[in-house]
Amino acid sequence: MYSRVCYEIPGVLNLNGHNTLWGYRSNDNRGKDILDFILANNLNIINKPDALPTFQRNSSVGWPDLTLCSQSLIDSSINWEVLEEISLSDHRYIETTIASTVANQFYKRYKTRHGNHLRFLNILGKEIYHLERKIKAARNSRELNNATIELQTLIINACNKSFKIKKQLLITKPNWWTEQLEIHKKKVRALRKRAQRAPEFERQARYQVFKKEKAKYKRHIKQARNMGWRKFCSAASHPYGKQYKVAFRKSVFPSQIPYLINGDPKGSLQEAAQNILDQIFLSPAIPTNYNLTTSTQPPDPPFSPQEISAIIEHLPSGKAPGIDGIDNLLIKIIHKRFNNIFPTLFNKCLHLSCFPDSLKIGNIILFQKGGKDQRLASSYRPISLLPTIGKVLEKLMTQRLTYHLEFTNSLNDRQHGFREGKSVDTAINELLRNIKTARRDGKHVLVLSIDIKGAFDNLQHRAILKTLDASACPSNINRLFHSLLQNRKVTLLTPQGRATKEQKQGCPQGSCSGPALWNLVANEILNQVWPDNVHIQAFADDFVLVIKADTNKSLVEDTQSAITQFSSWCSENELVISTEKTNYILFSKMVRSPKITWNGYKINRVKSFKYLGIHVDDRLNWLEHINKQGEKAIKMQQNLKRIAGGNWGISQIHRWTLYKTVIERMLAHGSSAWCLNPTFKMKRKLSSIQRPFLLHISGAYRTTPTAALQTILGIPPLHMQLQFEARFTSIYRLRIPLPPFITDTQPHDLEMKATGWSTHPSEHLKPNQISFEDGEAYIARKDIINIFTDGSKTEHGVGAAFCVLTNDIWAYQWSAKLNDNNTVFQAELTALHEAVIYASHLPNHNTSNIHVDNRASIMASSNSKSTNATARKIFKILLSNPRIKVSWVKAHAGNIGNERADQLAKDATQHGQPYSHTKLPKPYIKGLLRKRMLEEWQTSWKNGDTGRKIYNIMPSVSLRPTNWIREDVIFFSQHGPFPAYLKRFHLSDSDYCSCGGIGTALHYATECVYTVSWHMRKPAPNFEQEWLKRVANNLFSRQRIRGIIKFMSENRDLFRPP
Repeated sequence: MYSRVCYEIPGVLNLNGHNTLWGYRSNDNRGKDILDFILANNLNIINKPDALPTFQRNSSVGWPDLTLCSQSLIDSSINWEVLEEISLSDHRYIETTIASTVANQFYKRYKTRHGNHLRFLNILGKEIYHLERKIKAARNSRELNNATIELQTLIINACNKSFKIKKQLLITKPNWWTEQLEIHKKKVRALRKRAQRAPEFERQARYQVFKKEKAKYKRHIKQARNMGWRKFCSAASHPYGKQYKVAFRKSVFPSQIPYLINGDPKGSLQEAAQNILDQIFLSPAIPTNYNLTTSTQPPDPPFSPQEISAIIEHLPSGKAPGIDGIDNLLIKIIHKRFNNIFPTLFNKCLHLSCFPDSLKIGNIILFQKGGKDQRLASSYRPISLLPTIGKVLEKLMTQRLTYHLEFTNSLNDRQHGFREGKSVDTAINELLRNIKTARRDGKHVLVLSIDIKGAFDNLQHRAILKTLDASACPSNINRLFHSLLQNRKVTLLTPQGRATKEQKQGCPQGSCSGPALWNLVANEILNQVWPDNVHIQAFADDFVLVIKADTNKSLVEDTQSAITQFSSWCSENELVISTEKTNYILFSKMVRSPKITWNGYKINRVKSFKYLGIHVDDRLNWLEHINKQGEKAIKMQQNLKRIAGGNWGISQIHRWTLYKTVIERMLAHGSSAWCLNPTFKMKRKLSSIQRPFLLHISGAYRTTPTAALQTILGIPPLHMQLQFEARFTSIYRLRIPLPPFITDTQPHDLEMKATGWSTHPSEHLKPNQISFEDGEAYIARKDIINIFTDGSKTEHGVGAAFCVLTNDIWAYQWSAKLNDNNTVFQAELTALHEAVIYASHLPNHNTSNIHVDNRASIMASSNSKSTNATARKIFKILLSNPRIKVSWVKAHAGNIGNERADQLAKDATQHGQPYSHTKLPKPYIKGLLRKRMLEEWQTSWKNGDTGRKIYNIMPSVSLRPTNWIREDVIFFSQHGPFPAYLKRFHLSDSDYCSCGGIGTALHYATECVYTVSWHMRKPAPNFEQEWLKRVANNLFSRQRIRGIIKFMSENRDLFRPP
């Protein structure tokens, strides 16, 4: 309590102590103790002695609820009142209003999404060109810093004149509150007043009337609240709308500024904020020398306008801005209108090797870690909100650094984090490969999982600068990173003002360069020479050591030697290992556990450890991982139940979508490691995890067979779906061949996803080389060589072609037949690739215009980071031949060149020369593996023992869900409110309907006198299956079925046997 009442906000406490100062007629011992506590801690009582009682039960009244505040608020205008509003407890509502004179120091957030952009741009236009000239004229860091501050100030002033400020939404009445509830509340209040004013002899009776009405009022509130919630959930128009966010996305709010255990709880919030900054952002033991040694590396070229535009265009919307309040949307609209201001600023920063100080101020938002002591600094995760202009510059720098490191192969392949082409799958695959290889060789294997305390927060700047210098990074990029790390500041805002501290170590969580700089430093330990029996790998700051040995003794010695080597690197870089979280797992039949220590601390042996979200156990049977995933799934299922009831909530298709895109994605994490060949136990466990979701999506009775629900919903058995994911990841991403009985296709036959940049990030095509406007106008020009390309796929195969039109003469044509499994997109790219090769060999004085009717192929070919290898080849040719232009032309619009290329491509599908350069596409292998999964599912469904009633109606499985709703599933599965069903499951003593017939589903659809309004003609016994199939495929018949089931559900007593 002491730590809470010291905040500069009033606290309301139920203390149950009697004292005349807060309304009681007398004092008691507890009241005296409470008063002593209040006086000892310099607190003030806001309660008024003559106020209404804060507690009332029948004729008993009291003033147990105290409102206290600190001394600093006593000068504020405080209005305190006990309300007469009806509450749902015996305590009354207390309203406290404070009119404080303390200025609000929190930064502004502008409503930039709601228009007024033209006014904003017009205000900027008055001074921005003058400011641009000032930036160009800057000769040193001081002048550039001043110009940057002027730019931020100009934007902020324009925002103040153009946009409204975002405000915290006030809590309004809930949408379920009705006029009837308001009237009922007034009635209850009136009854309470009558009871209070009644004579002694009838007061008890009046209170009884009041209590009954109050109970009825509470019941009506609960009903209205439930109905309001159900109505809200049923009104969902999108699977990822408000309902999804309420159920699945936990809102994690920033923490209030805490008073740490080492701080003065009586100090101001600003002092508390300064204390927590001092505790989290420590200073290094050895000061960093930021002076750059003379670099012999050549400088990088300036940032190109296209390079800057690409970064700004991909800034995500909705992200919180930095302390200046300038958000991503503002940067986009400024760059669109004034497209020189940011290139001028960023290139001046690169030229002067100066990262402006005003762009390095991080606004710290604290988030408390779950289950941690709020009085400890280590219990908080500091997120740094940096100015958006600075983040764009940082992205440009990081992009250049990453390109340099990848181009020169400077990064170790055993680093799997924050790298294109690397992922959790590649990391876990490498770990398991090393473990399994060693076990096959008969070795004892020890896997050590290492946890570094606050790796990013404690990363030393001198370590970053040392590795930057050693990386042979371009000199101007290196100097700009030196500038970035100098004079960094972090600030924490409070009502009394800012708390600020210099950040002399670490990479702010929220910075763009942090991951790249960490990988650069971590590369040092990965590149060290390790013994042959020791394997080291990392995913960002998650390190794993795999040590193999023949004996227990050598295993311990080799492990301790590896720990010493790793510990030396940590000590050199002032990184601390968390020995509590560092542990090891042993893959061996060794009886006695090896004793492993780290600087004298014992490292615990565990049966399983969590690595990148996957639980690896010492038997590699993966049951521990499936159990943990099952626990997650149960929580998700409970979340889904909040917004999806049996006959209310989000629609069935939304439930299906959430299962496929949220729950199934969570369960499939890392499936290539553990679900490639699932055992029977794994299959059974995965089926039990999947079943609750199937019931919830379909609305079926809980006895409905799982296999039937899977077929109805078009959802394969979970183990088959995860096995499909595992097979695809293995062959396509990990390039591991699959067994011949699955597919003969080898990884080298498949198209490989390209990573990184095809050229330097500053190199882009000329703006006039690519056009998405119809290129019809170019055809009439005689001075241009027009080339038309097209790709086609018919029942005969896949073809690609191009033809050349010069001075109204068809000068050349080319066509080829691709593999039948290639896609139209591949054919379009192949035709374009051959066309640009042809155009590049023409004389230099000739200008060529290539007409393509496929926008996707043009966009891929103009992107230097395209993941398609053919598109990258096209980009390189276009880059080196600016006289070649590519334009889009509308397909099948009577364009003679496009029609000719289309006909050539179609002819090539039958008679073209084979073209063997194109690999098989991703959709091909995915489709092949999906077809294999469907075959296995079909076999399982055909040979199964359960769900035979549904099998007779739907003998074939499909990935498309049926359009059956809950009532359809109940009727056709015959698991529902039917007496025959209830008798079968021992829920009733008789299977007869109250009308005298056997209470089957067919009986109610054709015979029962109570459902005659929905009757259909009864089939002959030998045609019942055909009748059910016909009804299942007829919407009008299913609507009758739905009417029957709904009527039965609403009138259950009517159908019970006599």
